[in-house]
Order: sequence, then structure tokens, then C-alpha cells
Amino acid sequence: MRQIYLILTLCFTLTFICNGQTLGVDTFTLGNDDSDNYGGSWNATNLGTGFSDWTFDQATPNGGFAGRFIGTFSSAIDVNGNSFAMYANSGNDAVSGATTYMPKAMEEGDSFTVSVGVNFRDGNKGFDLRDGSNNTIINFNIGSDQYNITGTSGLFSNAYDANTVITFTFTQNTNSISWTANRSGGLTGSESGTISSINSGTITNIRFYNVSAGTNGDGGSGQRNLFINSLNFESTYTIAENTTVNVTTSETVPYLSIENGSTVNVTKTGNLEVSGNLNNIGSLILNSDSDEYSSLIVDGTATGNVVYNRHVNSNDPVNGNDLISAPLSGQAFNVFIANNTNILTSSSGPEVLFGDFDNDNASAPYQIWNDTDTTPLLAGIGYRSGIEIGAPTNLVSFEGIVNTSLVEVAIDQGSASILNLVGNPFPSYLDAQAFLTQNAALLDPSAVVIYGYNDSTDGTSADDYTIISALENNTLNIAPGQGFFVASNPLGGNLQFTTSTPDMRLTSTDDDFIAGRSTSSAVTNVNINLSNSTDSFLTKVYFTASAGLGLDPGYDASLLGGVAPSFAIFSHLVEDNINVPFATQAIGETDYNDTTIALGVNANMGEQLTFSITENTLPTSIEVYLDDTFANTSTLLNTSDYIFTPAANLNGTGRFYLRFSNSALSVSDHLFDGVSIYTNPNNKTINIAGQLAEGTSAYLHDIQGRLVNSKALESNSTLHSIDANNLHTGVYIVKLVNGTILKTEKVILK
Repeated sequence: MRQIYLILTLCFTLTFICNGQTLGVDTFTLGNDDSDNYGGSWNATNLGTGFSDWTFDQATPNGGFAGRFIGTFSSAIDVNGNSFAMYANSGNDAVSGATTYMPKAMEEGDSFTVSVGVNFRDGNKGFDLRDGSNNTIINFNIGSDQYNITGTSGLFSNAYDANTVITFTFTQNTNSISWTANRSGGLTGSESGTISSINSGTITNIRFYNVSAGTNGDGGSGQRNLFINSLNFESTYTIAENTTVNVTTSETVPYLSIENGSTVNVTKTGNLEVSGNLNNIGSLILNSDSDEYSSLIVDGTATGNVVYNRHVNSNDPVNGNDLISAPLSGQAFNVFIANNTNILTSSSGPEVLFGDFDNDNASAPYQIWNDTDTTPLLAGIGYRSGIEIGAPTNLVSFEGIVNTSLVEVAIDQGSASILNLVGNPFPSYLDAQAFLTQNAALLDPSAVVIYGYNDSTDGTSADDYTIISALENNTLNIAPGQGFFVASNPLGGNLQFTTSTPDMRLTSTDDDFIAGRSTSSAVTNVNINLSNSTDSFLTKVYFTASAGLGLDPGYDASLLGGVAPSFAIFSHLVEDNINVPFATQAIGETDYNDTTIALGVNANMGEQLTFSITENTLPTSIEVYLDDTFANTSTLLNTSDYIFTPAANLNGTGRFYLRFSNSALSVSDHLFDGVSIYTNPNNKTINIAGQLAEGTSAYLHDIQGRLVNSKALESNSTLHSIDANNLHTGVYIVKLVNGTILKTEKVILK
């Protein structure tokens, strides 16, 4: 087995608080102010929290009085007997105004509450909710014996009471603002509405005003004042108050701001998508375990560092490796390794079990880095690493910024390997099929696939690698922080991990590759397993309408790097053989008959070998035979294994062939169905495999139609060979004849 070291990450600094609040449900107070904070004198300095200092404006162009004070109105609005109050008396156009800015522009999920009261409805009194240029967006006005708000006239049917207090709550939606007005004091009631065409982020401040409210000289003894109190600003998606918020399921929020001292904790089962911007000056922590990985997608911009605590496999000497990538960018390696002392280190030097892959180095492609290396962990690059056995945790902590735009990674064919170790650059799952479609032109045609190291845990893969292609494991996606191999074509280029057109980021419940998964596919397949006393290896054949007998990029998948290990079983293409060992071969949807697939086997002499079927979704009438041309045997693998011990080392193709037959066909009408004709280039023979009826003969003609050989075939043998050593290379025609029934097939001698 190749030793490709992996890391399993458990949370180092998991700040999970069991009684934390829930994102999207709980709200947080960003600003609060009332008149009781001011001790009887309403000055410009804001003595509450969150809101800006007050700015005052007043005008008496035609004489009169205007101003402000702290006074009492009624228990429905007062706080400890105090309310803010404004007056503008005696002169036409006398104005008293007071403005404060909200803690932030109102975004979706934000709400603002304020209470207002008056004794008399003369003049004009109320407030304006305004944008950053101080344009009025929403107006509430008391005047001319009416209560009016933008879009709605005559609140509460304009019923009057001298002690009326109305408490307004405004809530920002995506592109509108909803409001409620609750009346208390002498009369009670509630009204609500929505004002459209107000986008998120529009409203920034509120101005209260009292204009020409009467003839009384001051607000103390007069009763034509505007009273206001209890300003409050709350947010669903700005996390404040040194709070911890938990995300345990899938949650989509319009934006997310995390203030200093606050934490958003995304548990291993949580998926968080931020439709707008992420602004983080607090803590945003993503978590995982061995088979569950949290996800974060930011569709806008992202500022501030995020932490991803990722589970990685231990460095067991037999089965304990992992390929990883940085799900966040910008962290220097020496900082990363100092934060993760559970990664295996050398006992005699500064080296740690961590590094990238060098496809120009045949003897040691996996690099070893020093703990003092300041190289940053790059987005999209794959690394190998390993957790020290016995470490208290398998979590490693990545910290950095969230990649929200295109990430490109250069790949090429090295002098030692066509493989490149890359990785998911996002703290979310990566859409494997979108990745393959986007980058197919850069990949080797025989390997338009993803190779994910599975640590021999799934039992369904060749050479410890899970293959993802358009055909195989095509519902799997790439976990956050997961490294994987791709094979470059000769020209190479820049792989693209895209966040738009297409957006490859998605949420998922997939594991990483180090856990077994069943293949979900609409096509049929058969898996052939080769095993000895200590090891096993698989090769797969799929039948699909999307494939043929030659190379089908994205469906046929070569072994990792196009190289078969010392113990292996693989196949060669039926047509246009390019001498590449395939882990998966796809052929036509109904190529059950007259198709023979050359199998390659690498194994040592003297070891008992077993060929068997481990998975078979073909129709029950399809029989799968293994032909051994050296032993002159044909074994029906549907009912029995083929077991033998080779007397010499096995290396490559030429001895074993896989053949299919349909037992449901009528013998009289389909005498030669299930009989395969193929060449063996190693010993230069033409082979005829399958059950023949008595009286069958074979005739071999050259391309000019001349008979060059003939042979009577015995019905008690399922494998016959015609010696072609004395024939020139070229095209020949084989005819099988039994009475009036004829089967003709073209073969090529090379």
C-alpha cells in the first residue's frame, strides 16, 4: 500500500456553549437610549448605547420659541417619570429638531423601536426615518387632527385622547420595511403595514421634529409638545453582547456581522450560507468529526479570520493516511504547525509530517516541511500530513480568510508522474461534477476523474482510491479541507475552482473519502475482485448508453497515475487499446454479448489467487465468464470463484479475459450469442471463447477473402485458439459455421 499520510482534525479550541442562542431566531440589542439616562438635561452627548450623539436644529424665523427638555408625560411613555420632549411655539415655522444615527444602517432582520406621545395635534410633530443623505424615507406625522404614516393615512381612525402614546417598531425586509403601531395610554389598539421599495441598508438615522405647535411660551407649562422615549435597535444577524450563537442545521442569512467578544459556532451538523457580506471581528468557528463536516458559503465579501477545526486521520503505520487542503487562506505554515502540536514531528529534527506533492520527484514525491517554514498555506493546493498516534485529538485548526472568488491552481505532467495533488479551497463542500466539467479539458483523457484517498476503508475501490467520475460515485462531493489527485494532460494549465457560473460551493452531508459509501447509479455494473491471503483489488465494468467500446473521457478511469501497482487487476479498452490500465471501464448499455475485455493481473508466483464477483447489478440472465487462456479454462463467475496458484509471476494482460453471455436467448435462433472472438497479442493467437454447438468449424480469411486457416471446433471445450504466428499483421475475417448458421467477426493482428 502507498503511504499517503492524512490528518484527522478534532476541535482544539471549540467554544461551543450548550445554552447558546440560535442564529436566525434570537435577536441582539445594538442600541438603547431613554431619557432617564440624562438626569433632567437633554444634551448632545448620547448617554445610551449604540446610537450616535444627538445633533439639534431649531429655527424661529418669525419669532417665537423652540427647544427641548426632559419632562413627564404619562406612565405609558415615561421612564422613572422622564421623557424626551420638544417644543416649537408662538411663531410661524418655528422648528425644534433632534437627530441621532442608528448603530448601523438597517439591514434585513434589523428592527428599530421608538415611542411617541402628544397632548394636542396642532402644528406638525413626528419623525423622519432617513437615508445617508438625509432624504426622508418614512415619515410619521401628527397634525391637523390626524395620525399619518407614509402609505397609510388616519391611524386608529384618528381617534383622539390627550394621553395617547404610540410605540412603533420598524423591521427591515429584503426590499421593504414592515411596521407595527401599538397604542397605549387613554386608548388602545394596534395597526401594521409594509412600505415597499426600501432596500436593505437604506435607513441610517432618525430626526424628530416639532413645528409651530401652538402659542404656549415654553414646554414646561405648555401641553403642545412632542414626547419621545425608549429608542431601541435590535438585529438578528449582527451578533453582539458577548454572545455565543450556535448553528446546528442548515441556515441561510442575508448578511452576518460578528462583533468583538461574540462567537458564532457552526457545529459539525451545521451549514451556514451568508447571502450578503460577512464581517467578523469576533469569532466564527466551524467544526467537524470523522464523518461530519460543517460548511460556510459567503456570497458577498468576507472580512475577518475564520477558524475551521477539521478532523483528519491518524498516522497509523498500516491504514492511517490523509490528503488535506486549507479551507481558509492566509495562514503561515509555522503559525499553523505551532497551533497543532498533534501533527507528527521528527524525533531528531525540525521536520514535521506535512508537505505538498512534487510530481518531478520519483523517489520521494511527498515533501517534508520544517516547523520554522513561513510558507503560507495556499488555496487549492493539496497536502499530506499525519496525526501522531495517541494524540489527545485528531482535530487540526486552520485559521484564515474565506475564499469568495475564483481560485486557480496550475497543474502539469511532471517528469515522474502525471498526478497533481490539489484540494478544496472553500470551507464548504465542492461540487465534484461541476469541477470535472469545468476542468475536463486540462485532465488526461483516460482520467477525467477525481482520485480520493480512502485509507482502504470503503472496500469498493481500486488501489485505496475512491474514483469520482461522470459515471462512478457521481453523487459524491468533496468535503471542506479535502485533498485529492487529478491527472494532467500533456499541456496542463490552471484548474479553476469557481464561485459563479458555475458556483462549485454547496452544502452536503457527505463524509470525506475515508469511509465506505455505496455507489448510487442508474447504470448496471459488475465488479471483479482479485485477492490473495493478505490483499484484494477491484476492477469495474459499467454498461451505459453514454459509453462505447473505445475511450470515453469522464466515464473510463485509469488507475491512479496510469500505473498498476505490484498487486492489481485492471482492464484494457476493448477498442483502440492505448495500453493504459483502467480501474473502471464503461461500455455500451447492451454490450452483454460478443464483447470480450482483456484483464491485466499483477501478482507473485506461488500465491493463491481468487477471482470473484463482489457486486453485480446486471440482469439475472447475463452470465459473466473468466477465460484463462493459459490454463484453457472458462469459469462462470456468477456461480463460482476462479481459484488458482500461478507458477510464475503475473504481469500485465494477455492471459485473462472477461466475457459476457445472455442465457435468456434461444439457442436455435442465437447459436453463437455468447461466443467471443478476440486476439491475444502476447502469443499471437486468435481465441474463440464460449459454448459451441457440435459441428462448429472456424474459417480464417485475409482481407482479400483468401482462406488462410480452418479448424473444426470441439463442443466439449469453451476456449479454442488458432495459431497466427505465421500470419502477417493486418485485418482478418473469422467465420464460425454450424450448418446454415454463420457468425462473422473482424480481428486485427498487430
